[in-house]
Amino acid sequence: MRWAGLSIALFAGSAWTCDRPAADASRIAIAGGSITEIVYFLGEQDRIVATDRTSNYPAEALDYPSIGYVRNLSTEGLLSLAPTLILGEHDMGPPAVLAQIAQTGVEIVKIPEVHTAEGIVDKLRCIARTLGVAQQAEAAIRQHLGATLATLAAISERDAAARPRVAIILGLRAGAPIGAGTGTSGHGLIEMAGADNVFAGFENWKPVSMEAMVRANPEYIVVPQRGVDDAGGIDKLLDQPGLALTAAVRNRNLIVMDGMSMLGFGPRTLGTALELARRLHDIDDAELSARQPAR
Repeated sequence: MRWAGLSIALFAGSAWTCDRPAADASRIAIAGGSITEIVYFLGEQDRIVATDRTSNYPAEALDYPSIGYVRNLSTEGLLSLAPTLILGEHDMGPPAVLAQIAQTGVEIVKIPEVHTAEGIVDKLRCIARTLGVAQQAEAAIRQHLGATLATLAAISERDAAARPRVAIILGLRAGAPIGAGTGTSGHGLIEMAGADNVFAGFENWKPVSMEAMVRANPEYIVVPQRGVDDAGGIDKLLDQPGLALTAAVRNRNLIVMDGMSMLGFGPRTLGTALELARRLHDIDDAELSARQPAR
């Protein structure tokens, strides 16, 4: 399988690819939980000086000074920590803050986001090249992710008729479920798990009416734990009229998973996609082992 290289944007009026390291990656401020996860995956966490509020894995990442929320950073908060490099997810912002920081000479790198298994590996490689540890990353990919990637590729090739119909619900907003349409991390997770998204008819995250939910009639509903908690528990979530009338709820096919591992699209998302595929396709340990290539 070929992993295509992705480009990154440097907020200094120019663009460059991930083929060379940053000028100084000794003090990194991170805006985005998946990037923090990847820096730890690479064993380069000693370079981190600050993280944003979405950086909650691993647990020790919570001990760093916070720079706020990934899409609502502040110039003063970032510069007070004297970073030499700011690594951010594709939606890092606001743009005015990034422009102000760029004028100080601090290097800012935005990492592209593609909601596929290949996209996760590309993101990992992009960050590794930026930090100057590309060879180390290749070894980690082979050792820790290779078997999972191969198994997910095999599952994705299943016959279309065998693909379950799945809805990912972020939670409830004003009583309406928020569904994952195309272009979302939720849609990407469903496809990685070898299933069909019942909300592929719309884009982005959107409230779904009772009528639309009944028409979609998913066989499985997947919800992040936070969505369950915010709804007041699993029973209150399932009492929502639109959800209660679906085949998924009638058959108790509700799957609750950690939200960041589901939707963050860091290395953990690969394992979460495999676990979801296992549950959707009723794959037992023996079949899972048979799908994994010999080392």
